Amino acid sequence: MERQKAEVLIIGGGLAGLVAAIEARRAGRDVLLVCKRRVGRSGNVVVAACNLTGLLQETGDTVAGLAIDTLGNGRDIGDPVLVQALAEGAAGALVFLEQCGVRLLRSEGHLHVLQIPGHSWPRTVCTDRHGIPVQTSGLSLSLPLLAEARRLGVRFVEHAMVCHLLKDGDRVVGAKALLADGSSLHLLAGATVLASGGGGRLYASSNNTRDITGDGYALAYEAGAALRDMEFIQFHPAMGLAPVKIILPTTLFGDGALLRNRYGARFLLGNVTGGEAAAGRDEMSQAIYREIQAGRGVGGGVHLDLSAISDELVTTRYADLWQLLKKRGCDPRRQLLTVGIAVHFFMGGMVIDGCGASTVPGLYGAGEVTGGVHGANRLGGNALLEAVVFGRLAGQSAAADTVALTGIPEATSSDAGVFCLEDELADLRKELRELLWECAGVVRSADSLQAGLARWQQVVGRFRNYSRAVDGQLWCETGHMLTVARLILLAACERRESRGAHCRSDYPALDDGWRGTLLVRCGNSGGDPVFEFVSGAGE
Repeated sequence: MERQKAEVLIIGGGLAGLVAAIEARRAGRDVLLVCKRRVGRSGNVVVAACNLTGLLQETGDTVAGLAIDTLGNGRDIGDPVLVQALAEGAAGALVFLEQCGVRLLRSEGHLHVLQIPGHSWPRTVCTDRHGIPVQTSGLSLSLPLLAEARRLGVRFVEHAMVCHLLKDGDRVVGAKALLADGSSLHLLAGATVLASGGGGRLYASSNNTRDITGDGYALAYEAGAALRDMEFIQFHPAMGLAPVKIILPTTLFGDGALLRNRYGARFLLGNVTGGEAAAGRDEMSQAIYREIQAGRGVGGGVHLDLSAISDELVTTRYADLWQLLKKRGCDPRRQLLTVGIAVHFFMGGMVIDGCGASTVPGLYGAGEVTGGVHGANRLGGNALLEAVVFGRLAGQSAAADTVALTGIPEATSSDAGVFCLEDELADLRKELRELLWECAGVVRSADSLQAGLARWQQVVGRFRNYSRAVDGQLWCETGHMLTVARLILLAACERRESRGAHCRSDYPALDDGWRGTLLVRCGNSGGDPVFEFVSGAGE
């Protein structure tokens, strides 16, 4: 088994991982970054709409204002310490990105700033995506950061699937990874940063990239770290269905876009005062779901009306989108688009403190793999901001905490056991995604969640009939998916209220008794998950 050593190990090659690697390297540490696919060219950052929350004091915006909006839209269960760190780091995040070569969209020398739904102030900026296809607009963020990481001397291991975290006593000291050829690699480190993204591809309908399968949640959970808020899954209300199948930015709603049902009615006005410009993503998604269920949808979704978008924005901020629509034969001034609901973001994840430290020594986290910043619902633009702010904090903290390795875990591997055939493994994964979408989707209930757990038991029972597959990476990934799916179902069963993105038809009201966070840890010796409700989050 091959071994590589570093002072700081970064797991994940997206936005948070690259930022953490840059900061750890700037602190003088030897940094190794491992990625399941290609660094900077995989993961959700690639398809991000690149709307980034910032903070420009010249506009009159304040740290307190951003913190208040984030906590409020999180339905008052976000971690105030993390939210404060996010808000305090917002101005510096923009400076950091531009220093790394990221071009932000400017107008006459000034940053182009917009106000989008949920924010009480204009604070959303966007990257300059000139020359980059709208379908991969996130490359405008990731490629400059990749170039900076390379310039600084960060080392990379690509196409390596991390199977589990290595521990020496209570401390995480690296990770074991599987390479595409089936060989194993021990990555030993004095400190480790988990930045592997979320789990959108656990669901049948998702706008996440194929590699976002919840690995980091399973890695942290199995290493003994606490997770939180796993019931809170954000559904995106503007996943393009026709004429384009891409994520459409929710900034459109702040700029005049409207949702209409098959009869042309603005149904959101009956759900949210102020309609589209004021609604959160949770409110939009749930309203769309109800229109579809009532038979007032169209083509699996609803209509999106872009006719009110100003000419100025059409030629600047949305120029690439308009060009793509025109290429597909759609004139947005005259024709309606069709949009639907898709899993977009996980608000929950690994518990961290204000420096990015997990509950396990030697393990840090940043980005969507962590929880606590967004509470029950995420504001548009805050995901990219979170990745930058906490990527910086986690990278700096890990660099300061790296220790010399005194004990090296023994390498263990086994080639014995029954192979799972490729078709069977694909069928298992399909069934898992479908059961989560059907049983723990936009609207849940005790009945649907219990049905989901029963179906999960059947899937995991089939999985345990085997011990390996020809594609070892896919096998490992499937195991992670099964672990995380169970945590989502159980957490959603536990929280008996509706709050933010967690909507239960049998408990439709928000309940102050559930104003807090639901922690989960692995039971002793890998036993059943142990849940603990901690009240008062957000106070």
